[in-house]
Amino acid sequence: MDLPPLMFDEALARHAVLLADADALRAQGNLTGALGRYRAADDVLEAIPELERAAPRALAASALTLQRLAEVLTAQGDLAAVLDALRAELAMRRRIADMDGEDAASRDAVAAVAARVAEVLVLKSAIAAFQGQQAGASARRRPGEASWTLGAVAGALEAQGNLGGALALYREGLAIRRRLAAQDPDNIACALDVTWSLTGLGGALMARGDRDGAIASLGEALAIRRALSARDPDNVQRRLDLSWSLMAVGDALAEKREHAGALAALREALAIRRALLAADAENDGLRCDASLSLARLADVLAASGDRAGAAAAYREARAMVEELIARAPARAEWREDLSAIDACIAELTRAA
Repeated sequence: MDLPPLMFDEALARHAVLLADADALRAQGNLTGALGRYRAADDVLEAIPELERAAPRALAASALTLQRLAEVLTAQGDLAAVLDALRAELAMRRRIADMDGEDAASRDAVAAVAARVAEVLVLKSAIAAFQGQQAGASARRRPGEASWTLGAVAGALEAQGNLGGALALYREGLAIRRRLAAQDPDNIACALDVTWSLTGLGGALMARGDRDGAIASLGEALAIRRALSARDPDNVQRRLDLSWSLMAVGDALAEKREHAGALAALREALAIRRALLAADAENDGLRCDASLSLARLADVLAASGDRAGAAAAYREARAMVEELIARAPARAEWREDLSAIDACIAELTRAA
């Protein structure tokens, strides 16, 4: 919508009203109405004379509007429009950060948006991969594996040419977060942000087929999380974070058929989860995590030729899932896990 040129303060005041209206509509569940208001708010900013649009207040208002647009578009499932909004927001955040290179908050905002752009690129490619599978083909869901398959995603990412962009954005976000962590080495949140960027980068590298690069990135995240857990050994979340990094490294090593290293990482993750469950026996989330660790350990034991060890791990995982079902019969995903474990046990028996 083309608007006549607006005075700077008038435009920002009108923008604030439209943004508040949009936020209220969004809170009420009216996403279509909210989207219209957010776009109207963006149009108001576009009506500011070009020179004044470059002012920090205008850039910040525009970045916030684009952020809100991306959030609503995400809720509506319009990934192409989400990507456009995020890229526009990223451009705004970069301009803001460039105005004050010492402002940690603005640089962290760039890193966060860059990571979201990368995630949408990966998600779009993952969806394309699964939509492109032959009709009637189905990948058997294996307990303990991620909800998307790295191998399937890799082919789509390479075909669409999106992986390079995703990797560049992950690396940009990682570089910013490394600098922030270096400036405040005692800040646990900054250190954790680095591990999340490293983990995202590792996943993208694995999708590209760069297993060594992925293992290096995931291994660095693991080292940081191990150090954080050692600083606060009674912190359950830090220990869980460590277990997830161990699982990621184990999976990556298993992809390279480095079974000894994979098994060591997976067993350490399982030991952490067993200990956490023993201390909180009523926690179904921990029980589920332990069952996933057991199932993934069984997968790698089977691949390494240890069928007896794999069968024992599958049986223990099955017992845990049965207990979860008994405690919450309505949870369909746990019944699916049980069926998948049974299929793995049956496959193992046939291969004997």
